[in-house]
Amino acid sequence: MNKKNLIIVLIFILLGSSLNAQVNTSSPYSRYGIGDIENEVLGRGLGMGGISTGLRLPLEINTINPASYSALPNKVFLFQVGVKSKRIDYSTSSDMVTNYDFSLSSINMAFSLKKYWAMSIGISPLSSIGYQISTEDSVFLDDYKQDYDNNYIGEGGLSKLYWGNSFAYKGLSLGINASYVFGSLSKRFESILRDEEYNSFLIYTEDNKTKGLHLRYGIQYNDSILKKYSFTLGAFYENKTDFNIDMFRYLSRTIVRGADITITDTLYNDTVSQGKIEMPMAYGLGFSFLTKKLIIGADYKVSNWEDVLLFNEKSSYLTNSSSFAAGVEYTHNYMSKKYFETVNFRLGAYINNTYITINGSQIKNNGITFGIGLPTKIGTKINIGFDIGQRGTVETGLIKENYYLINLNFNFSDTWFIRRKFF
Repeated sequence: MNKKNLIIVLIFILLGSSLNAQVNTSSPYSRYGIGDIENEVLGRGLGMGGISTGLRLPLEINTINPASYSALPNKVFLFQVGVKSKRIDYSTSSDMVTNYDFSLSSINMAFSLKKYWAMSIGISPLSSIGYQISTEDSVFLDDYKQDYDNNYIGEGGLSKLYWGNSFAYKGLSLGINASYVFGSLSKRFESILRDEEYNSFLIYTEDNKTKGLHLRYGIQYNDSILKKYSFTLGAFYENKTDFNIDMFRYLSRTIVRGADITITDTLYNDTVSQGKIEMPMAYGLGFSFLTKKLIIGADYKVSNWEDVLLFNEKSSYLTNSSSFAAGVEYTHNYMSKKYFETVNFRLGAYINNTYITINGSQIKNNGITFGIGLPTKIGTKINIGFDIGQRGTVETGLIKENYYLINLNFNFSDTWFIRRKFF
């Protein structure tokens, strides 16, 4: 490994340690389940509607289908890092607010060990929680009325550190990702009662530290048509998995009367409690079709959330999720000496029925994408993807999110184990 690759590995370690510490969302929908499920699609696919299961490209890392790693040429090393910036307009039937999020989205490496064997290592967020909701409430007893201010606060999320392997024989490739999932899901509820004679604060805190192992299996079959066009059929599968959690729950009440009297009472304190979170059985199918100028593909994915337990209980707001994505990429001439003709242009769309149902309505998440791939003379590729979408609705008292997302992905490639000669 040369010095440049060693520096890349050190950056990978340093950035990976910060990835788990960030909050990647500010959505009130992240209050439910394990939070917002993060998009695991990398670079190229982000501009093509998020397709990935059937993509098999030689200089791209595709973690959705681990069978794709074996497309990497022999003795080639890849390193990619992605960041994203998001603007979200939240709307209700009577109001609208805007928020901005920025986060590191993924860090990945991939390298070939043999002509038939390639490996990938990386870290990325699996889910994110980040919200702060304030409401007002009142209690009536005959002629007496008492007003409350309620605050709901959540932060944290789950990350996964994976190790993937892929093996190829002729047109068939098999792969597996073994992931260590870890993180903290924290929620806090505050109810504040304000009276002429005293103030009362009721505070409930829940912190769930999660860890566990997770497997994803992938398969791809690649062949040609008339020796001119290439196509790939792909699929992945994840079995239902249990994650262990250490649950900390604390409930306290504080009464403040005047400037001198403060009374605090611990109503509940469970410092050591064991539980589990289940991840659903999931699968995906996809294909891609390649010509000299075009890449066309589509994906379909399903996750069975209705059968899982969250914090040892079944949740009435969880439902089975599904998504469909399709996209296309156009490049005028990969081998041209004119730079503009080697640029990739991408377009796509997706339809996502999320895993959350509120007030009898399953939350939908639909959008369109477009993007470009910019090659460089030093072997680095810069992928820029744009995503314009909508999640939720203002009907039945819900919140609609209109979002505008920019994904920036840097893909570095180099050759390993080549002895340099100087003359």
